Amino acid sequence: MKKVLSFAIGLMVVAMMVGCGSGEQPAPKTEKPAEPVFVAQTMNVPAMKVASIAKMGPYSEYGKGLGELMGIVEKDKLTVVGVPFGIYLDDPAKVKPESCRYEVCLQVAPETKNRVDKKAGFAIKDAPEMMVAATDHMGPYSQVAAVYGQLYKWIGENKLEVVGPSMEWYLNDPAKAKPESLMTRLTVGVKQAAPPSDTTKKAEEPKKEEPKAPTKK
Repeated sequence: MKKVLSFAIGLMVVAMMVGCGSGEQPAPKTEKPAEPVFVAQTMNVPAMKVASIAKMGPYSEYGKGLGELMGIVEKDKLTVVGVPFGIYLDDPAKVKPESCRYEVCLQVAPETKNRVDKKAGFAIKDAPEMMVAATDHMGPYSQVAAVYGQLYKWIGENKLEVVGPSMEWYLNDPAKAKPESLMTRLTVGVKQAAPPSDTTKKAEEPKKEEPKAPTKK
């Protein structure tokens, strides 16, 4: 429990630091580091029991939402069995930050009973197994958005079809790891794309009826 609470505090600190100048002079430029090699794959995310809070607002407020979720988890004495993750339902390039919808999630013990608190936006629910396209990113959370472009391109090149929202799994603690060592798994729900219909075959022309000879009366 303390580990996840530390994680939430770390995320809030990172969110406050993103985009903020420190006032220090930038270090002299050195050789440009090599671009990380992009690697993606399809994988199955197993069915799981999830505790979540539905939120609307800037995605950078995820850490604050995780702290809120942890308060409920601790109060109800729920057992956390996985790393925190977020479900992001809108494209921040197309939707204003204050209107972006997302869910803050934690995997909990499978025997946990389902329930819904609409007022708090809290729910314990069953998440079904799903196939996803996935890639792991090492580096600051502020760099994650650019990686999505590569992942969606890979999805198209591999004849997959997007059928679910983007999800981010936070694999280490931002309160303990340096920004350049943060590990994030990016996933998008997919399925095999349907093969294109064959338009080369011409539609069969209707058969013409032979004119009948007039009958004699």
